[in-house]
Amino acid sequence: MPVARAEFRRCIRGKTPWLIGLCLVLVSRLPTAFDSNVVQGLGTAVAFPRAQAAVAIVVPFAAAALGFRSIIGERETGTARVLLGTELSRADLVLGKTIGRSAALAGPVLATTPLLVGYSVFAYGRFSLPMFVGLLALSSIYVFAWTAVTVAISAVESSTTRAAAITFGLTLFLSVFWSDLTTALLWGLITGSSPGNEMAKPELFQALKWISLPSAYYVVTDWLLGVPVGPGSAALQVSDALHEHGTLAAATPPLPAWVGIPILLAWPTIALLGGVVGIRRGDLTPGGNTGLLRRLWTKRPSVRRFGAIPLSAVTGRGGWVDVLPGRWQPLARREFRRLTHRPGIWVLGAMVLVAGVLSLSPSALIRDALGPRVPLAGLQTPLGFLGGVGTLLLTFRVVVAERDSGSLRVTAGTAISRGETLIGLIIGRASAITLPLVLAVIGTCLVAAPRYGFVAPGTLLAFLAATVVFFFCLTGLGVALSTLTRRQSLAGIIILVSGGLYLAWFQLSNALYQALTGTAVSGFAPPASPTYLLLRWLPPISLYRVVTNAILDVPNSAGNAMGVITDLQPDVFTNTVVVKTAYGADVPAWYLHPAVAFGELLLWFALPVAVAMVVYQRRPLD
Repeated sequence: MPVARAEFRRCIRGKTPWLIGLCLVLVSRLPTAFDSNVVQGLGTAVAFPRAQAAVAIVVPFAAAALGFRSIIGERETGTARVLLGTELSRADLVLGKTIGRSAALAGPVLATTPLLVGYSVFAYGRFSLPMFVGLLALSSIYVFAWTAVTVAISAVESSTTRAAAITFGLTLFLSVFWSDLTTALLWGLITGSSPGNEMAKPELFQALKWISLPSAYYVVTDWLLGVPVGPGSAALQVSDALHEHGTLAAATPPLPAWVGIPILLAWPTIALLGGVVGIRRGDLTPGGNTGLLRRLWTKRPSVRRFGAIPLSAVTGRGGWVDVLPGRWQPLARREFRRLTHRPGIWVLGAMVLVAGVLSLSPSALIRDALGPRVPLAGLQTPLGFLGGVGTLLLTFRVVVAERDSGSLRVTAGTAISRGETLIGLIIGRASAITLPLVLAVIGTCLVAAPRYGFVAPGTLLAFLAATVVFFFCLTGLGVALSTLTRRQSLAGIIILVSGGLYLAWFQLSNALYQALTGTAVSGFAPPASPTYLLLRWLPPISLYRVVTNAILDVPNSAGNAMGVITDLQPDVFTNTVVVKTAYGADVPAWYLHPAVAFGELLLWFALPVAVAMVVYQRRPLD
């Protein structure tokens, strides 16, 4: 098939295969060494769990990076109409893109897996050829399944931003959060309460964890390796079985192991059917498909009579913004109106609001410790993760898309300088993104007020100020990324990789500290030097939690406030590092003061934006 061959050649060239192979090697080194009981329980299969886990973790993100613009990118550039002007059908386009890109992704996966297995064979001296061949075959199916899902999303969606947001969200949900959220979410919806230690029909909830694509891959590969099957790597399944039952024979799965095969095959089948149907019914023009959300948005009741006057006093022509120095105001005003007149930021605010309201039922210990501050503590994670990811997705292509469309040349022909262009983009987008999130914080506090009382005004204002600064920093980071990259696909890949790095930052920071100092770091016992926390606190979300924990009068830590309070209790062991518990004082060194963390958060804005300013001044607009 010509499309498949062209896609394979396009994706296999360059640095992509090397980067995927490097990620597989790095991820395979994250798990700690297996203890003797696990090694004995794995038997001949001990050579494969590291490769199994690396493929399960890396492939979803690699497929998302390779596939999220596979078809929507062709539609935005107009090449889709050229391709479909030949004898090529829309179904052939979707299938060809899927086959070509999955083959390009399978190349580095199948090339790196023997290296990972070989390392384990050298360490443990055990190997099974049938298991090795079966693992390669199942990994190839897994690659094809994830590629089909991402290509189908790209075929159905009408813009790169929406395709990236949905692909990234689905990847995170299925590969990271599915097993942890399934039980709690479904139990809460069915019973209206949080799941406890004793649950009715636990087998049903365990079986539901198998539905996700990574879980199905784990199930069938665990079955192949002859260990207790479940939605986890072979080493984890053996460890859990020995811990709970003392023997592998006593571990019984909720469903027959072969059920994982139809689940694994159903994902690409349903995805391809959905992608083909979507592209056949849709318009090839970007933005031509009016989705349900946008149709509902256009039919929303008008609130102009209530909201236009206050906002126009600030953002309108002749408003307060025009008093500020510079000529960036028209561009900021355009970006603000562009985002506030679309449903994306309001959906983001609604998601944060719902997550905040769902967090208003903590344990009695947390309620007693925080009192009226419970809603703010519950919002730390939704604001940091949902809001942070949403902000990056709303900004990662703002400059590169303007460059591709030629709009930057129009802006350059006005009196606005290049530096003022970036300032206007950052301020306009950050203001628009911050507005619904601030409303979500206020709404959550109002919902919680009858139960917990009103938050002290000083605490609320300080929390809102820190939140506004956090989202301005992330907006500056996203706009800087869009300025420095030449292609939308590259910017999207960086966003996806950054999300994966943040989720694995606990293991990565431990590995980096060990490489820099030679001191091994346990998952539950921090080293004697407090400089370790400089690495742990490096991501912007961690710095935001340090600052807001200080505002909420919670002990100094980069964990969320509720987790910090829980960690302070006796006989509780987590990977959250509370500074006072670990080092005897809330601020054992000046660089661990929350004010310094606030300065580091500002650096996440200043440094990328400064670099982007310099590059943007010197780079051609084409």
